[in-house]
Amino acid sequence: MSTAPGLSGRKILVVEDEWMIAEHLSMLLEDMECEVVGPVGNVADALAKAENEQIDCALVDANLNGSSSSPIVEVLVAKDMPFIMVTGYGGLELPTPAMNAASRLNKPFTAPELARALTVIFAAQSSA
Repeated sequence: MSTAPGLSGRKILVVEDEWMIAEHLSMLLEDMECEVVGPVGNVADALAKAENEQIDCALVDANLNGSSSSPIVEVLVAKDMPFIMVTGYGGLELPTPAMNAASRLNKPFTAPELARALTVIFAAQSSA
């Protein structure tokens, strides 16, 4: 897969509790020449990474083993860090306004959809 413009070298935090999805997502990101941070599958580990790692963006599953990822989203919002909600909930309401306002990538997704979502995030960030 060719790298979408602006993605090479980007550090992306992957927050996903389902191992197969986390591995697939990591492989897609590596194919796009992104640097994967994680993946992590629980709130505590994700908070540690979000607070302590230099990242460019986060891909956050809305539900981590029955726990809302809202504490992670709060940290990302406080740090003004872009993130994308990666969810199997489609257009359903998520637990917080920040989660609902975020870009959303619905499972299952394709590599081009992921690349497009990340490209849009980084384009918005650079024009802000």
